[in-house]
Amino acid sequence: MTVTHVRIQEADNLIRDISSKAVLNTDRAGLQNYLVQRELAKKQMQEKAETSNRLIQLEQDMDEIKSLLRQLAKGNN
Repeated sequence: MTVTHVRIQEADNLIRDISSKAVLNTDRAGLQNYLVQRELAKKQMQEKAETSNRLIQLEQDMDEIKSLLRQLAKGNN
């Protein structure tokens, strides 16, 4: 049986692949936490963008309403 990975002494969750010399993280809980946090951040950014778009649309609608009110006011004079 050949050993392909060696545990790194300084860190419990890191191993070194002997053939490629790559350092690999074995902390699956940390990875899962990172993925959850990344998805949460992505959703928050998307919600902010949607809120910003809704605000822009409301401002445009208000401008249109003000313009129509001005036209009505001019027409009644």
